[in-house]
Amino acid sequence: MAQPPNPYAALTPTEAESSGPFEPETLLPLINRALPLAQALPSQSPLVAVGRGSSGRTFLGVNVELPGLSPLHSIHAGQFLVVHLALNNERTLNCLAFSSNGSYFDPPCPHCCQLLQEIRNASSTKLLITDPSRQRDMSLSTYLPQKYFSLYNEVPKYFFARLLDENRNNGLTLINPNPIRDCLDSEICNHLGCRALKAANRSYAPYSKSPSGVALMDFQGRVYSGWSIESVANPILGAAQAALVDFMTNGGGHEFNNIVRGFLVEKRDAKLSHLATAREILNKIAHFSFILRVLHCQ
Repeated sequence: MAQPPNPYAALTPTEAESSGPFEPETLLPLINRALPLAQALPSQSPLVAVGRGSSGRTFLGVNVELPGLSPLHSIHAGQFLVVHLALNNERTLNCLAFSSNGSYFDPPCPHCCQLLQEIRNASSTKLLITDPSRQRDMSLSTYLPQKYFSLYNEVPKYFFARLLDENRNNGLTLINPNPIRDCLDSEICNHLGCRALKAANRSYAPYSKSPSGVALMDFQGRVYSGWSIESVANPILGAAQAALVDFMTNGGGHEFNNIVRGFLVEKRDAKLSHLATAREILNKIAHFSFILRVLHCQ
């Protein structure tokens, strides 16, 4: 039986080009396609983020309010979009838009702004806003106070790899590799422990130096992974939430109770542990039999 099309699938460069310029009229079909994917039952305020990367592909993000959990654990549409870009190895973000109805395009919230400015050259990202008090298109640096970007304008490329940079690898190894000792190559292995370690090595944690990665498995044995993402202004998107984005975009579903197993990798002496938050989230939304194992790295 043929698989149904993935509703989160990115538009290829050819599809994006044929749909027209990055403007409200051409984005409306994408917004309408993505709005039902948002999970916003408590607030009743679904939001869609649309971003076009340097490859020419166009990606979607939606807000996800996790059932039974504090809004502090919600995934903002902009955060979802950034993880979607990272999962697909997109390096920069050229154009960006947010909408709750396809008629009006809103500015990003402060949490999303703080995350977006971690992307290299984010100051030149074109932001689409339909607001009579503002011009229709503007760069992100025009919308945000200059202080958001002043720090990064002085950071050499070699100082630390930025959020979507291809050369970021934290060089982590497991302290006790016994749980995955049978793996010949953990880079291509699909074992949960290997996937969680690989995710931790992609974790963006330049401020706390506390990288973390999570791998999740569903009933069908499919594996999804994600890594923690920090911003200089402190808000952090945890590895568990990032793995849920992978589950939604590559698993094509919202049924979190299909998740049955998970691994988390982090440093034993981490200044900032992600374990408690990951357990709180996953024990609430995953299958009642869900088990989260922890591996420590160095």
